[in-house]
Amino acid sequence: MFKWIKRILVALVILFAVILELSPTIKAQLMSVHVGKINIPLAPLFFAFLTFIITMEATKLIQLFLQTRLLPKTDLTRGTQATIVSVIGYLGLILAFFLVLSALGINLKNFTIIAGALSVGIGFGLQNIVNNFFSGIIILFGQAIKVGDKVIINGKQGLVRQINIRSTELETADNVRILIPNASILSTDITNLSQQTASTDAVLTLSLPISVDITEAQNLIMNCLKKQKRIAQNPSPTFLLTSLNDSKIQMEVRFNVTSIHDKTQIMSDLRLCILKTMKKGQITLS
Repeated sequence: MFKWIKRILVALVILFAVILELSPTIKAQLMSVHVGKINIPLAPLFFAFLTFIITMEATKLIQLFLQTRLLPKTDLTRGTQATIVSVIGYLGLILAFFLVLSALGINLKNFTIIAGALSVGIGFGLQNIVNNFFSGIIILFGQAIKVGDKVIINGKQGLVRQINIRSTELETADNVRILIPNASILSTDITNLSQQTASTDAVLTLSLPISVDITEAQNLIMNCLKKQKRIAQNPSPTFLLTSLNDSKIQMEVRFNVTSIHDKTQIMSDLRLCILKTMKKGQITLS
């Protein structure tokens, strides 16, 4: 519904602009409309609005083209692609701002005066917004976190879904979307789990009865290790006898998993496989 309303407004503004260009008389009358003692430059306002809409829509089209057509064909990571798309959005917004100033007839040489006036407003209420805006730019270019990264921010763990102008969107394991202000991200500790080594070491401790055939037990365990595709075979898993007494043997199986994020699931699958295999081989775990 909102898209249709926006399209209708754009169409009306374009029609108005065409009428102004075709009728210099109407344009001259609307260049300055007096409401009481207030002088409203109606035509420049319409042109500024039209300029802003066209620039932002063009920016969105460029972002869509990059996101769906061009960038997926490159070797860039998903996070880097999202960063490029977001930067294009920032540049489009800045360009639209300066084009609007030009459409309103504001001399860019006097922009320092406007900036000084804005700084007063920033001091009274816009400081937080501006802080988040520039923090978002720093996050995008700093690459400390990227879209798709698994992170822990302020004790909240989840996947980075989007880095917006004011905030970063985090999705937790419970499918809850959390918006974290960009400024707070730069001022707190961040744990980026995605930037850890892709593979990691793992240790599985097993207790076996003293009467077990240790060679047969190792072969059964090795078969389970080979069945797990996410357990590296090079370097090959190793077996260490860590404890021995009158009733049981304690053994450590050391190996490498190829995905740190799936380590918990890999260990669970391995334990289940060993349990089933041991029961078939009539070997009990103590």
